[in-house]
Amino acid sequence: MDLVDKYLEEINAIKELIKPIVDEYYPSKANGEVISLYDLITVGILAHLHFNGIIKHAYVHFIEDLKLFPKIRYNKLIERLNRYEELLYRVLNFVFEKVSEGDVKIVDAKPVETKELVRFNRHKKRGESSIIMEEESIGYNPSKKDSTAGTR
Repeated sequence: MDLVDKYLEEINAIKELIKPIVDEYYPSKANGEVISLYDLITVGILAHLHFNGIIKHAYVHFIEDLKLFPKIRYNKLIERLNRYEELLYRVLNFVFEKVSEGDVKIVDAKPVETKELVRFNRHKKRGESSIIMEEESIGYNPSKKDSTAGTR
């Protein structure tokens, strides 16, 4: 329990530190979400403090293993982090000025490949990130409904 208590103290300190910035940008539509905007930004900060910005590791450690935050799907977490990436970037710069000197990196803020994402990328219905510039690679995904007959 010492590990969980240590993280809870750190989470509370981070929430107090980021409260003025998040309050300024907190949208009214975020109230209906499973994970609050404070918790979302806190997960992003903890990923940078403990896992060098790798959000998947922070998700597995803090949400799945230790259950410090409400249970949410990884893709939903990444979707919301991408939606509020400008706010996260601003908060991270503020926190790193307060806590230590260092560069802010957003390493792996990409969703896990699913059939739904292939459809979104195929029809260009997903938004694009203004911070993350690397293109996602999408392979060939054959349709399960159509069958092609070979010729002899």
